[in-house]
Amino acid sequence: MLDGGLGTRLEQLAADVGTVLDREFIPPRGPAGNAANALRSLSAMWDAVLAETMRSAGPEVSPERRRRLTELLARIRSAESAVTDFRLAAGAGLLDRVRGALAEIRDVTGVEELLTCAPEACCGLGFDRALVSRVEDSVWKLHTMCIIRDPRMAEEMVAAGQANPPRLDGTLVETDVVSQAKPGLVYDVQNNPRVARDLVRISGCSSYGIAPLTVQGQVVGLVHGDCYHQRRDVDATDRAMLNLFAEGLSQILARVTILDGLSTVAAGIERLVAPGGRPPVRVPEIAAEDFGLTQRETEIVRLLAAGASNQQISGRLFISEGTVKSHVTHILRKLGAANRAEAVSRWLRRTSAN
Repeated sequence: MLDGGLGTRLEQLAADVGTVLDREFIPPRGPAGNAANALRSLSAMWDAVLAETMRSAGPEVSPERRRRLTELLARIRSAESAVTDFRLAAGAGLLDRVRGALAEIRDVTGVEELLTCAPEACCGLGFDRALVSRVEDSVWKLHTMCIIRDPRMAEEMVAAGQANPPRLDGTLVETDVVSQAKPGLVYDVQNNPRVARDLVRISGCSSYGIAPLTVQGQVVGLVHGDCYHQRRDVDATDRAMLNLFAEGLSQILARVTILDGLSTVAAGIERLVAPGGRPPVRVPEIAAEDFGLTQRETEIVRLLAAGASNQQISGRLFISEGTVKSHVTHILRKLGAANRAEAVSRWLRRTSAN
């Protein structure tokens, strides 16, 4: 949203342009009063005033009118600069706020714990209510909701969604977010035919934002947020902030998914150890050649699974980063993976199976 001073300035400019051109220019206000709409409005004013200036070049037009038109052009350009500066400052502020929210959950080590903690972190961005859900087999599965003022309603919403999970079959707006992997805004919610009626009836909201959770190029969940208690509709700034948060949450989710996989493998090995002090069952080492990997490549993929960067692997194994990159390339090819995360996932699955 534009701040009060800048919004008032645009309103006055639109009124002055309308007076000189004898036509109405409506400045951006309310939920639409964001920087992008302001720039579009200013562009329309510029085109109209410039066209009138060109038509007023003849001697029959008074110098005073030409002066006023020239002055309006200068004011429009100045306003565009102010809106652009505001947009840049707001963008930097958004990043700082999102980083702070993600910092609260980045040390979580389990998927369930992460999905449980994420809604409260999302509310820390200024949303009154936040919901985190899974998406599995085209089904929207509500997981955890945070409503600072009304925890009971949060439980009621999640219970209703879990009792009758909505299908993402094209009838809901959420289907578009999943299929396009892009965030969205939903307005006039109580009358919108493309919303989950059971859920919006409980929530009573008028608008909400949605952003996808994406792991390895696949949408695996959704983040919803609204500004119900502030009694305002969500806008493009809210959508951008929600999407930034979802992108960061997706990265953390990818990491903890790998950690959960490692824990599963470790637990499986521990179950093979005989209880009561008896000699443990010998667990054969999984040979590197079972994967077509060399011993060094196996060491590197284990470090990748632990979340190590190329620089960290280089320091741990006393080899150059260039050599690490070369080994990673070979690992991706041998495991038929498109990226590091997919390679680790395939390696963990095959290790667990063995």
